[in-house]
Amino acid sequence: MDFFNKVGSSISNKSKDVAKKAKELAGISSLNSQINTQEEIINKICLEIGKTVYEKRDAFSDPELEEKYTAASNAHAEIARLKSKIIFVKGAKQCPGCGNEVSLTSAFCPDCGTAVPTPEPEPQIEDIVIPPDSIIYYPNEPN
Repeated sequence: MDFFNKVGSSISNKSKDVAKKAKELAGISSLNSQINTQEEIINKICLEIGKTVYEKRDAFSDPELEEKYTAASNAHAEIARLKSKIIFVKGAKQCPGCGNEVSLTSAFCPDCGTAVPTPEPEPQIEDIVIPPDSIIYYPNEPN
């Protein structure tokens, strides 16, 4: 019977150790989750600070930031170019006032009211095939 008491006591002690370890791990997990939440808050605030500094870059003239200002400005310009390209591919036109997409049939932007000129159609270029044995005359060429 002593054997079963020892086994029972050992199992009981191990169960308590496992429960203690599980509680400890749950506490650590909760603390790590709280740390992650605070890090997300910091990242969001830093992003907002960075946007504010970029938007007021004339007031925050800093040689260390000039390269980053230029890179951000270039990225914004590329985004605008790509958006214009998307509008062109869709067969629409772009408002010169706000940059939004406007139907080809609209004379004014529905968002800001700016007059939107109709783009001139691109001239159609015929594919002219010149036979290889043709003589091409250049009028200003000396004799």
